[in-house]
Amino acid sequence: TTYTYTIRAVGVGDELSPPSKEISVTTSSLDVIDSAEPSAPINDDESVDPGEPRVSDLVTDVSGSDNSGSTIGKPLRVVARKVQSTMVTLTWKAPNGDAEVAGYNIYYDGDKIASTKQRKFTIEGLSPGTAYKYSIRAVGVGDELSPPSKEVSVTTSS
Repeated sequence: TTYTYTIRAVGVGDELSPPSKEISVTTSSLDVIDSAEPSAPINDDESVDPGEPRVSDLVTDVSGSDNSGSTIGKPLRVVARKVQSTMVTLTWKAPNGDAEVAGYNIYYDGDKIASTKQRKFTIEGLSPGTAYKYSIRAVGVGDELSPPSKEVSVTTSS
């Protein structure tokens, strides 16, 4: 399968740069799954510990109430990583500002599906070759919710 990509920079206020030149990538037809832990940091400010538990093992219930007067910023740079046929790992940056974050809610097509205290989350049990849209909302210590992050679209491998 051939995929065409462009890159756009995201500014502090979520403004987008013009797209880069297109690059095309062709994947092989082999069904190879990379199950090795990353050898480099997932985020600029995090190191990877191969012995740490899976993010899905660290889930906690961070409910949050929809408070339109929230002072908490939305999570930034949501990225789908380790996309496989039945799972995907989402990572994101903490919101800008001084508001204290208690956790994050993960949404699929606008519906809350999980909560975590981490800035990464693995979603399992997905259908192969299916498109999904996810967004993240930060939850403040007073249960206020941030606005939703930009949506990330991902299609699992077949």
